[in-house]
Order: sequence, then structure tokens, then C-alpha cells
Amino acid sequence: MNYTMAICDSEVEYAYQLVNYLENKKGFPFQVQLFTSIETLKDYSKKKPIFTALISEKDYEGNGEGEEITHLFLLGEKTEERQGQIYFNKYQSSDRLIKEILQWTVEKNIITGFTAKGHGLKMIGVYSPVGRCLKTSFSFVLGQLLSKRSKVLYINLESFSGLGKLLEKSFSCDLSELIYYLQNSRESFPCKMGGMIEQCGGLDILPPFDSYLDLVSVTKEEWMKLLYEIERKGDYEYLILDLSDAIQGLFDILRLCDLVYTLGKENGFAEAKIKQYEEVLKNSSYEDIWQKTKYCKIPQIKNLPSGLLKLTYTELAEFVKKRVEEDFNEE
Repeated sequence: MNYTMAICDSEVEYAYQLVNYLENKKGFPFQVQLFTSIETLKDYSKKKPIFTALISEKDYEGNGEGEEITHLFLLGEKTEERQGQIYFNKYQSSDRLIKEILQWTVEKNIITGFTAKGHGLKMIGVYSPVGRCLKTSFSFVLGQLLSKRSKVLYINLESFSGLGKLLEKSFSCDLSELIYYLQNSRESFPCKMGGMIEQCGGLDILPPFDSYLDLVSVTKEEWMKLLYEIERKGDYEYLILDLSDAIQGLFDILRLCDLVYTLGKENGFAEAKIKQYEEVLKNSSYEDIWQKTKYCKIPQIKNLPSGLLKLTYTELAEFVKKRVEEDFNEE
């Protein structure tokens, strides 16, 4: 089923800006129609049913919803429910507005029956048995560089990611909530995921686990189901998985990846760990993982910034850029 959201506001500039934002919002589950008057919206709804209408309060009339609008939201000065109508704050950021709408649709369980767009997803795993090898920095820069030409989603699956501080962001939810919807309300999963997405320098990310205990409790089967649903949703060309030893079914996840980056350092300790990791893969019948692995020795880089968003201007970015040119030049 296709879901249509009508945006109706006589403030033309605001309406166009909101529609433009929604049309470029990855994971947004509605097809958007723009109206600048309530009359044109009514005429349209008589010819074609509208699933959701988001109407400016000052443009709304008492019978404005008509019989062909399933769910009506009003844009006012604050978010609330009064007189049987749902009001959303028009003057908050577009990102916050849409998150609230998607959260409401999930909680009310009003959206079902999504189908995949089927673009084909390429999974990139980044993993290393070597500690402090700039794995997250590498993964994030890789995502930012690829996002300049493709739709990319980044997921951090470390025990203690510190991602909120590194990005100077405060997340209102985490991956544990998405796992919950995956298990208990699958039909709401696409909408829930769309509402959780955060954008960082052109790269989409899902907020990581707040709790190490929540992360390690996710089963291999749940991870597989999550990756399947992300691919089925069809919004991304690349999925970057920043992986750790804390994940159940790590090798099975790596096996699913189209490409794996394993990072090391220029010293004997790192080389020994990488060699042992390679031997474990071969002895456990996972040698196919090593065959699609790009082993990268990260050079010593001085004066790295404390935040991830500044990494694109560093020596590390130049190093990753060369990898992208070599490994993705045929796409």
C-alpha cells in the first residue's frame, strides 16, 4: 500500500521548504503532495484518497478533513491533542517535527504493509581484533565520503561507542528500541526506523546502544533479521557496520558483508593479533571472510580532533579517500 501525506499551508515558502525536506528524507514512508490552499486539498481528496494530511491551523476549517483523509494533523504553535485533533508545533525544526509524527504513527500502530523498494544494499563491515586502531574514525570517514555520492547508513555496534559525545548529539532513543519493534511490531519497523535516523555531515546514522548489556543480549538471529529488514526497506545503497567482539554471531555477520575492512597498526603486537584472527577464520570454516577482507595498516596520525565531524580534514581522511578510490572505482 502507498501512503500519501498532504502538506497544506498558505505560507508558500514554508510549505515548499517542508516538502523539499521530506522528499529528501531517507526512510520517510509517505508520498508527499503539496497544497497551498484548503480548497485545492478538498478537491484533490474527492478524487483520490489521502492517508494523512498535515494542515496549517490557520488554514484549517472545521470540516477541512473531509471523508477521504484518514488521519489529520494540524500545525500549530505547540504539540498537543485537543478537541479530538492532533497538533504539532509548526515552528520546531523539520527534523524534530517529522520525528514526532513518525513516533505518533508508530505508537498508534496505524501504518502497515510496507514493501521494499529493492535497490540492493551493499554491506561493509569494519572490524579488527586490534584495539585503539581508529576503527570508528575510519568507519565514520568512510561513510561520509561514500555519502557524497550514495545513500549510506552507519551503525555503530561497539560496547561503549561514545558516539553521542563524539558527535556532540543527544539521542532520544537507541538501537534497543528498534530491536524491540523488530520483534514485537514488525509492521511498524520501517516507520520507527525512519523516525530514529540522525544525519551527521550528510551521513545517516542509527543511535547506538546505550547499554552494553542490551547489546550483548541481542541474538545472532535478531541481528540477521535486523539486517534483512534494513535491506528490505530499500532506502540505502551502502550499510556500514562498525563491529566489535561483543556481538553474537560476529563471524556470520561478517560473512554477509560484501566487503570487510580489518584495521591494524605498524607494530609486532598488532601483526600477531591479525595473524591469529586470520588463522581462527580458516580453522572455523570462515576463510571466505578473509578472502573479501581488505587489510589496512593505519599509519601513525598526529593531532586528530576530538570529534568525528572534523575528521574529514585530517590525514586519516586522505588515507580513507585512497581506499575509496581503489575499492569503489568500478561503481
